[in-house]
Amino acid sequence: MKAEWRVGLRNRRLFFLNTVIPLAFVAPIILSNAPPVHVTAILVVLFALFSTFGSSIPLIRDQESGLLQRYVMTGLNPGRLVLERTVGFVAIDFLQLIPAMLLIIFTYSSTLGSTLLFVVAVLLSLLAGNLVGVLAATIARSIAEGALFSSGIALYLVHLAGVFRVASGGSLWATLELWIPFRPLYIAVRGIVTGISPTDTMGLMALPIVATVGLVLVTYLRGQMLSISKKMNS
Repeated sequence: MKAEWRVGLRNRRLFFLNTVIPLAFVAPIILSNAPPVHVTAILVVLFALFSTFGSSIPLIRDQESGLLQRYVMTGLNPGRLVLERTVGFVAIDFLQLIPAMLLIIFTYSSTLGSTLLFVVAVLLSLLAGNLVGVLAATIARSIAEGALFSSGIALYLVHLAGVFRVASGGSLWATLELWIPFRPLYIAVRGIVTGISPTDTMGLMALPIVATVGLVLVTYLRGQMLSISKKMNS
């Protein structure tokens, strides 16, 4: 985790680009006269894709170079290694998104409650998105496949979160969307853009947090597969 944090901060060019590019996408969208529903959908998709790409592509690159296997051969727990890298990616992603987040908050004159919900929802979505990116990397055989799998899974989860359609009350889809980790981000962004904040914040966050914990466990178990690769190589 410490290594990813240091590398992320010292690669100034990449850090600058990953900070400016989201801001460059966000600014024209929220400063336009686009309908709130369109603004909300675009912002959620942007944040979701940003988080998944940030973890999948570096992990695939390190797998191809053999760097991860070398780490594992030092005796590090491979599951913990993958999770710590993910936490490092989340911290860097959040730092890079701060300018874009501040622009959204100040443009719509967000209240304190809406701002806090937005920040927490962004953190949750970044964690879930990075975990999804790691899982996509474990089944991909190239960087191109990793990008394809990451974007496909992320967009499908955004769809399940209710961003692109309204599920019928009491249906399976309506129940499922309550568990999707991107759901709080969708509700938070929609609340800021429309000025209508949700009332049951705890109820909104509870199930997505449980689902994210499940992603953490699955990612840890997938990370343990690195130990199998180590034994096969030895």
